[in-house]
Amino acid sequence: MFVLDKRAFGAAMVPISVVSSETGIAKEVLRKWEDRYGFPMPQRDALGNRMYPLEQVSRLKLIKTLLDRGLRPGTVVPLDEAQLSELLPAQPAPVAGAAQENGDQLIDLLLRRDPNRLHESLRAELTRVGLESFVLTSLPRLTASVGNAWATGRIEVHDEHLYTEIVQGLIREALQHAFDPLGSPRVLLTTVPGELHMLGNLMVEVALTLQGARCISLGAQSPLPDIASAVRAYHTQIVGLSFSTSFPKKSIVPILRQLRSQLDGETQLWAGGAGVVGLDKVPRGVRLFQTLDAACDAIQEWRKRHALSPR
Repeated sequence: MFVLDKRAFGAAMVPISVVSSETGIAKEVLRKWEDRYGFPMPQRDALGNRMYPLEQVSRLKLIKTLLDRGLRPGTVVPLDEAQLSELLPAQPAPVAGAAQENGDQLIDLLLRRDPNRLHESLRAELTRVGLESFVLTSLPRLTASVGNAWATGRIEVHDEHLYTEIVQGLIREALQHAFDPLGSPRVLLTTVPGELHMLGNLMVEVALTLQGARCISLGAQSPLPDIASAVRAYHTQIVGLSFSTSFPKKSIVPILRQLRSQLDGETQLWAGGAGVVGLDKVPRGVRLFQTLDAACDAIQEWRKRHALSPR
């Protein structure tokens, strides 16, 4: 492997070919990230070629590590090096072999434009590993494969939408056999206006349902007063919101603060999803979760605090 040497390029700058070799990130991907996320931010040499500071190469290596562990470019590329380093301990190391093979097969089926075989393949994976493992282990890796394929231009956005719709249908079907109508705590799940993505909420619904919670989903884009009204109508103890990377990050904290003010003090407000990663401030009375495991642990904490036994 080429070893970076500050003396070789003067002022610690390296060309895109070396950056790609050192990080394992293709040159065309680096260019696409530059346009889409504003990072990396190369300078230009006298011939107009991209030249990168070494500190950006270090950050790109962290990004590549997290991508290999299942996170999506939109989640990690905008983060600074300190935020990336904080994410590393929370992300499991990649599992070689079957997981990579399944991801490659999934992309192949999307490229073939074969929705029937795609549906059969995802259903087979769900049947093979079970609902919990599918949502907590298989799905994050498969979704990361789809996201990376879209980010690099291998598939189109309609391919990603097809994948999402099939996965959501399979999960909803499996959930019908998993939920306990008497489960506790009662968790209201939805997204706020402007947030169309529901896969994250659906994954949370599975994880919490399997922990014995009773999840009530309002679907996407619920107005904040309607959320507060639904909490009272359904006697829910927790409100869970999901934010994707496409949702404006600057709007998240004001929305959480506004909704928090509309809920009584006994109702907990939780937020998760890739969109909340890297938030600088968290309103008082709001809990953020970066992983499904953390949300599951919080359900167990709630149950212990309220002296309830798991089902």
